[in-house]
Amino acid sequence: MKVNVLYSIIAVCISALISYGIYSFCQNENNLLLAIGSFLFVGFPLILAMGVNSNLSRSSANMKVLMVVCFMIMLIINVIFACLATFLIPLYIILNGIITLVFFLIYHSIYSSKQ
Repeated sequence: MKVNVLYSIIAVCISALISYGIYSFCQNENNLLLAIGSFLFVGFPLILAMGVNSNLSRSSANMKVLMVVCFMIMLIINVIFACLATFLIPLYIILNGIITLVFFLIYHSIYSSKQ
């Protein structure tokens, strides 16, 4: 596995801009939590999708597609929570955490599989 530093920095900047957008769009008292959560939960899949390459082409393509799907799902979930007037903080953390861990588990199983 090889990390491309430039693409990783670009991914971090994109996730920072997304989290700032969610922070400014959110109209409830949990806007700081949503900004930090969206930075983490949207940033990790984006960094893995853009900044990490595998030596095996099929595995690399599968991992990138998986992480782009994870990025889109996490972005949609965070925008939905930003649109809600009130929400339960534990629900936000548990939902995002479970989805992220499931995608990372699938990512690891694709990475560790032999072709």
